[in-house]
Amino acid sequence: MFDFNYQVNAIMQNQQMLNTYFNNMQNQFTPGYKAENVSFTDILGQQMAGKGAKVKQSGIVFTQGQIAQTQVPTNLAINGNGFFAVTDGTKTHYTRDGRFTWNNGQLVNPEGKAVLGYDLDPNGNIVGDPKAITLPVDPQTGLYGGKYQNLRFDENGTLYGQMTETDPLTNQSVTKEVPVSQVALGSFANPSGLEKTGQTSFGETDNSGKVVLGVAGQGALGKVAPGSLEMSNVDFAQQAAAIGMAKQNYEANFAAFRAMDKLTEQAIGLIR
Repeated sequence: MFDFNYQVNAIMQNQQMLNTYFNNMQNQFTPGYKAENVSFTDILGQQMAGKGAKVKQSGIVFTQGQIAQTQVPTNLAINGNGFFAVTDGTKTHYTRDGRFTWNNGQLVNPEGKAVLGYDLDPNGNIVGDPKAITLPVDPQTGLYGGKYQNLRFDENGTLYGQMTETDPLTNQSVTKEVPVSQVALGSFANPSGLEKTGQTSFGETDNSGKVVLGVAGQGALGKVAPGSLEMSNVDFAQQAAAIGMAKQNYEANFAAFRAMDKLTEQAIGLIR
């Protein structure tokens, strides 16, 4: 017997799959983007008179994307496990998208969220809890934090400030680097349980577990590749094949629905 509800659900499910796969394809060149997959699981219940229903199950695929060098000093990529932590001032989000820039003395992501890091003492030791990485530019000297001419990151996510000192006796100038801050990285017991809060950002859930913050190379956390970006992990061929299959299923279900709808109309017409 033809089940209208089942057929409508099947059409809607294939539409949701198509939407997910097309979104993946649209972001195949978005740095830090992680592909999303979607499936539907049958559940049975007495309240449904034995008829099956399907519940949507979405998941983020957190496989490593290819790392590409950009030579932009503030571009960062994570090679291995972990997420950059960024804040909108109220909530902390987690991302693999390292397209960071300096804006009004603050290191921010493309959405304007501040990148979190730890302050460092002159010996490179962490001081205090993570906070927004901030180095305001002195309007008179043009120096970061009023004393650094240039800034650079290393593979530990450590930010160094380059400063020049002049020996008052010899009048010779020496340029040295001073550790200023270290980018915070977060890890989760179950990353696949994170929820999307943006195209390349995620938020913790009960399913993901609480974030554990640390720094590059600590525990299972990966290293940071400075002057680089992690590319999307979208597999073009895989997504194209999935779109083709979902499209075929959509068209088949829709054709069956239209055919049965027409037969139903004819049957109602005969009864009248």
